[in-house]
Formats: sequence, C-alpha cells, structure tokens
Amino acid sequence: MKTRHTKDYVAMWFDVRREQGINDEMSVGPMDTQTREVDWHTFAHRDMDGLGGIATILRQNGYPCAELPRSSEKEAPGFWEVLGLMFKKKEPRPPKQVRWLRTYPDYRELNPENTNHAPIATDFLTEDETSIVKQQAKKARVALNVYLFWALNRAISAHLMASGQQYYWFFPVNLRGAVNFEDDTQNCSSGICILVSDAITPRELQEAVKTEIKAKAHWVMWVQGHIGKVIGKRGVRWIYQKMSRRNHYAGSFSFLGSWPLQEAGTPDPVDNQVWVSCGIGTENYPVSTGILLWHNQLTLGLKLHPYICRDIALTQQCLQAWKQILLGGVHG
Repeated sequence: MKTRHTKDYVAMWFDVRREQGINDEMSVGPMDTQTREVDWHTFAHRDMDGLGGIATILRQNGYPCAELPRSSEKEAPGFWEVLGLMFKKKEPRPPKQVRWLRTYPDYRELNPENTNHAPIATDFLTEDETSIVKQQAKKARVALNVYLFWALNRAISAHLMASGQQYYWFFPVNLRGAVNFEDDTQNCSSGICILVSDAITPRELQEAVKTEIKAKAHWVMWVQGHIGKVIGKRGVRWIYQKMSRRNHYAGSFSFLGSWPLQEAGTPDPVDNQVWVSCGIGTENYPVSTGILLWHNQLTLGLKLHPYICRDIALTQQCLQAWKQILLGGVHG
C-alpha cells in the first residue's frame, strides 16, 4: 500500500554514526570544466537522501525540481509480506568482508574530529564521450546504470583489492511514489547488497541486481531501517555497533540519474559548467561515488575513505581508470 510517513527513522542511523565521529554530509555542486574547480554544497543524510539533497541545492540555485524522480513501484508491499521475506530461508552467502591491498587502521588518530573526511576527485565526459558510454552499455546488453556500476567495480578491484575474492557493494534504490513524506526531500531511499567479484561481467551484474529487486530485498532493508520505531535510538546504537564490527562492503554506488529535470522554468545550460556529486563513505563503505547525467554529460565523483587511501593521487588514478573502462567497453 502507498504510505505517508511523518517521521524519518532512517535519520536515526546517521545520528548514531555522528555520535562516533562519522560525518553524514553528502556533496554536490557546479564544476567549471576548464579550471576543474568545484563550488561544493553539502547536505546532511540525516535530513535527506541523495535525490532530495541535489533537489534542495538545485532549488536554491533556481531550478524548480517540482516533482522528483519516482520509483517504478506504485506501492509498498504489505508488512506481513515483508516479514515473511525477512525470515525466508536463504542460500548460504559469503561473509560481508573485503581484503584490501592496503589499509590504514590508525586513520582515526590522524583525524579524530572527522573520521571519514577525504578529498573528492571529480571528472566529466563530453556529450560525444557520454554517447560512446551509452553505446557501450547497449553493446553489453545492460542498462546504463549497470554498465556504470560494472566499470566502477572493475576499476576499484584492479587498483585497491586483492584478487580472487567475492565482496558486496551497496546499491541504493529510490522508493518515492510507493513511500512518501510530507517533505519530498527526506530519506525515501533503500538499497540492496550486491555480491560481486573482480571478474563479474556486465550481464552477470545486471542479473544479480534484478534478482535482489525481484526478491524485494530493498523492501526488507527499508523495514529493517525503521526498526528504531520499535527499539528506539538506544537499540539502533547497539545494532549499529554490532553490525559495523562484522559487516564490510566495497562501497556505495550512487547514480542520481538525469539532471536538470525536464520541466518549465529550468535555467538554460551554463557554458563550461557541469554538476558533480559524491556520497559519504565510512570504514565499512570506504568507496564513495556520485554519478550524474548533467545536460546529457556524465559526471563522476569518487572519494576513498582514509581507511584505504592516504593519497588523492590514488583516488585520481582510480577515477581515470573508471572513465577509461567506461569508454573502452567490456573488451577494451
């Protein structure tokens, strides 16, 4: 059924993380394509999700963003259906762990006030390059977002991970339309955990995403994310501390879609300007991303948590590898 929420219980998780020094600010802003300088704006994940955040910043800059992108699902499954899915017997899966080539466990000592602070590397593709990427996705017979995800995984695994392992990425899912708040910018996103390897193909990755969506794993995570309604903040704090010691992921894939929205009142394109973005990042999700289609130009944002990276040059190297893989295709 279609649900109207009055309280954002997802925010409780970010409040708990902030108690431990984990900043929850996401970043978005215009980049000058000639100087590569970015005028960053930030917004707190405890207040809004990625779509809500970019809409908020764009509204402040004259873009109407009257109706945010909606889920293809029209309504949420019933509570008892989701509860049944939560307790459904599942096939054994590998533990949520990652073997990084190098880690820096002492990062907290070096940066005690903001344990997930790291510089963001950004880049963009021209319209012609973006067209090539779309053609490569079509050639691989996968959706554009899956192709972007595949190329990211390939770049990160090649530069940062030990080979021959399986690990998980977090893949956000927009639930607007099936779930709504009075304020359309609040956290209306859930997600799925995708099991991958460094050798996964685009088609295999697309099938893995489809399998999780078909199993309604994003709705299970949505209900789990609202457990604070029952157990309160103290209970959420206990669960987070327990889970954060046990579960580790490669990172989060954040594709925010096509912007600005096609609507009346949208400002004309600004010469030599695209918008870029990037997510949060924690020790448990150390690779943060931000992907937009801005006036038909792909923009890429990448941040590596200090737990796995101490040099922006490595972040830049991973970003350029991601871009080149996108352009080169599956066999490039």
